[in-house]
Amino acid sequence: MTTEDISRVPHSVFSLDAVPVAEQFDVWRESIGCLFEVDVPKERRAEGFRAELDAHVIGDLAMARTHTQAQEWARSSATIARDGMDHLMIQIYEAGTMEFTHRGREQVFGQDALVVFDLAQEMRSRTSDFTNLSLLLPRPLIEPLLKQAGDRHMQIISAPGNPLARLLIDHVTALKSLASGMSLSQATEASAATLALTAACLNASKSEDGQGEAGIAFALLVRARQRIAEHLRDPDLSPARVARLSGVSRTRLYEMFEPFGGVLAYIREQRLRLALRMLIDHRFAERPISAIAADCGFANDSAFSRAFRARFGTTARDMRAAPAWAHRSGREFDRDLDRRYEEWIRLLSA
Repeated sequence: MTTEDISRVPHSVFSLDAVPVAEQFDVWRESIGCLFEVDVPKERRAEGFRAELDAHVIGDLAMARTHTQAQEWARSSATIARDGMDHLMIQIYEAGTMEFTHRGREQVFGQDALVVFDLAQEMRSRTSDFTNLSLLLPRPLIEPLLKQAGDRHMQIISAPGNPLARLLIDHVTALKSLASGMSLSQATEASAATLALTAACLNASKSEDGQGEAGIAFALLVRARQRIAEHLRDPDLSPARVARLSGVSRTRLYEMFEPFGGVLAYIREQRLRLALRMLIDHRFAERPISAIAADCGFANDSAFSRAFRARFGTTARDMRAAPAWAHRSGREFDRDLDRRYEEWIRLLSA
């Protein structure tokens, strides 16, 4: 692997070419598990599996072109609670199709359209062999630009007759083709333009239930998450206080955060992700770990240490010295796998 030009945007290409045929699907499932649970019939796994994911980080956004075989995809409540992923994802299919059932309706998604995923919500789908582009947008960056807080999950926006959808498809496609030659400063400008164009497209394509009960419930969840983000560093933040700040009952609050493993689990996950980002950020290299723990809302060092080790499988000190994903070992072919995209996704601005 050649030394990467640090003045250019980060670029990762994950491929199964160096993986033994019998292990290819298992390695793919392990890697893409940073976002989805995937499955194929057991009899097909022995035949080998094809998957390539070419990813860039462009400013505050991440994007990837994925080329792989037919499979089933899911984000279950257990996955959502475990990874705490809180992004919107826009997908564009360049080849192949996706089938899914959402709110009792069976839908087929293919070319010449956009589909929106809310990664904080459950989903299941089936795909043919396909090539697609995925654009990941951290919720705190895109949501303030939206004119309505309606539920966008699994919304399909067709390009024919919709100039903004066509413009966004063309923009994302061009952005991916130009990304490797882009400087970090150019990427910052490009990410801002991409967020604005995505928001314009979504604002012009109303969600189905932005005004109904589901839309109201989603708006309440958005407000509760915003209040948590605003008070995350306060060690006294409790479910009761979140409920008061959000204007909902504790019973309603508990129901809203059940997919995340509960309110306290959601707060702890957000604090741990903030701590992780600070630990590997050179700007905080001289800041004591105890101070970072306090900055992230942990009442004491021991509580932080236990939670951090349980979540990331290592100590905060060891993570700062060498991030856990920097050294993969065990299987001979691991050294030939570029899996950096997994951590880029996890560490997107939140």
